[in-house]
Amino acid sequence: MSDQRLAADAFQLLQLLRDPGRVRDLRLGEWDKLVRLARRARLLGVLAQRIQSRAEDLAAVPDCVRGHLDSAIVYSAHRVHLLRLELAALSRVLPADVRVAVLKGGAYIIQDLATARGRLPNDVDLLVSRDDLRRSEAALLAAGWEAQAVDDYADRYYREWSHELPPMRFPGHPMEVDLHHTISPVTGRLQPDRALLFADLQEVAGERFLVLHPLDQILHAVIHLFQDSELVDNLRDLVDIDSLLRTYLRSAEDWLALTRRAGRHGVERPLWYALHYCRKWLATPVPDGLALRPPPIAMVQLMDWLYPCCTLPRLADQPPTIARGIAERLGRARYQWLRMPPGLLLRHLGHKSVRALRWRPAAQHRAE
Repeated sequence: MSDQRLAADAFQLLQLLRDPGRVRDLRLGEWDKLVRLARRARLLGVLAQRIQSRAEDLAAVPDCVRGHLDSAIVYSAHRVHLLRLELAALSRVLPADVRVAVLKGGAYIIQDLATARGRLPNDVDLLVSRDDLRRSEAALLAAGWEAQAVDDYADRYYREWSHELPPMRFPGHPMEVDLHHTISPVTGRLQPDRALLFADLQEVAGERFLVLHPLDQILHAVIHLFQDSELVDNLRDLVDIDSLLRTYLRSAEDWLALTRRAGRHGVERPLWYALHYCRKWLATPVPDGLALRPPPIAMVQLMDWLYPCCTLPRLADQPPTIARGIAERLGRARYQWLRMPPGLLLRHLGHKSVRALRWRPAAQHRAE
């Protein structure tokens, strides 16, 4: 299947996400592709919620498709229930005097945002101050949570160069817990203002956990996608950003506050990309004239090729095209380049290469 055909199918999914009324024009063969693409992008529950919110749209969905939508909504509710159970367990063991914020999907869920509807939460992301990190980790370990097994180098990588500890899980619990002390790698090119993040944490009625300031929730999603990810299969993150923008920004003053907040955190470039693709792909009502300097035109042109190739979902039974394979490698290289300064990156890649060479003979021996 050609790149153009794959892109057309994916953009049809985007059109349906932003305008569920298009269900009335879909043929059964188109539904087949859309359901599979949405499931691969972890967006089937989101799409189902948007369609089911309007009775006239739902009535246009064939019965054989409606079963998939109903199933996605039920599965999303199950995953949300598991996340709430994990949060309840965590609240019982974390020190009561430690300020703990929930990040990303968990935050959207406890706030009951529209962004949470149809989500498939996979883990629990918590944020504590650096001063409270060791004590919080010790409390979880003492209560039975176990750190993911990593070698000495990986453990050092997490604790000195990353923005989180090695993932933890309680035996038998389906949810992994990631304990953060900031929202971007400490060795990364951009460093959000940690003091500002913690100073503006918000309470949620009836909840033990805090959440980021609304503008910081938007900027964290932006950083996660365009600064701290490989860009591969991350369409859901852009849909999250679109939803957060529509939820929190209602006036010109709100948009001005977002750009100023981005300036204080030093993340104007990732925000520019996020707004560019939200407006282009999801028709997000981004006002003209925002005080954000665009990247160099050559970088925009590169991203306009790289980002769609990496992030638009493809059908699972279709092999990736050559262009996508190249784009995914470049996306991973960009991710590493943004996470580490050159010297540390060379050291990190050298360690990975040596480790791979050491393990390859053993793997080949087992295969024989």
